[in-house]
Amino acid sequence: MASPLDATATIDEETAATLEARRLGRPGLSIFTDGSRLENGATGYAATWKKAHTWKGHKTHWGQEAFDAECAALARALQVAATRSHTIGAVTIFTDAQAAIWRMTSDDPGPAQKYALEARRHIAALRVKEPNVKIEIRWCPSHQGIAGNEFADQWANLAADEPDAHGIEWFSTTNPDGSISARKFPLPRSLANVKRGFSERKREDANNWAKKQLARTRNRKYRPNEKMPDQTVAKAKKRLASRFYQMKTGHYLAWTTRRPDAT
Repeated sequence: MASPLDATATIDEETAATLEARRLGRPGLSIFTDGSRLENGATGYAATWKKAHTWKGHKTHWGQEAFDAECAALARALQVAATRSHTIGAVTIFTDAQAAIWRMTSDDPGPAQKYALEARRHIAALRVKEPNVKIEIRWCPSHQGIAGNEFADQWANLAADEPDAHGIEWFSTTNPDGSISARKFPLPRSLANVKRGFSERKREDANNWAKKQLARTRNRKYRPNEKMPDQTVAKAKKRLASRFYQMKTGHYLAWTTRRPDAT
């Protein structure tokens, strides 16, 4: 059964969200998070907070997707709050990934479910220590000169690019006695990473198919039309327009007969 998130998730319009992220004197603990995926596939995330006049934080490297990194950063921020040795009263976590916020609100099966479940465990632990603590996850626009967001972005990129300098998240198992054993091999591929693999395979297959069709002079209908594209299709959502052209060229039907299985 789905478990609701015992925290407030807020996505304001951009101006209001920017002002809130810049607001000084916010009570309790404020944490900024970010996730990053480089072109070589390396991924990292960071959770940062300000202590006096210095920014502190955690930077972790591992190989998943940017979406996984954003969700992992939120779970890590909640862990930071739950393990504080003193009373905080309130914790506000900022992220520039709206999709990650929506993922945290549901623990249904799907990409990044692991981190949604972790978030609930950390929130429960924090509530045991402080039953009335206020917990809020807020959207923060990126690249708006917000100090916390900028630090989180820089540290997430560093974590992805320099794993040895900032720690690596390894696969771990929970033992019957509740202890956790870390094993020195990478985390298994996430569902989001597997979906990326399927998308890239489909794109490669589509490009190869189109090249073969264009190489045949008789297949004039597959050659680009010099006229402007149909404006109805051009203005449609990308997914709908993509399916239209797949059906028009016959490629969608060809793909369904050759699509790879789970093995």
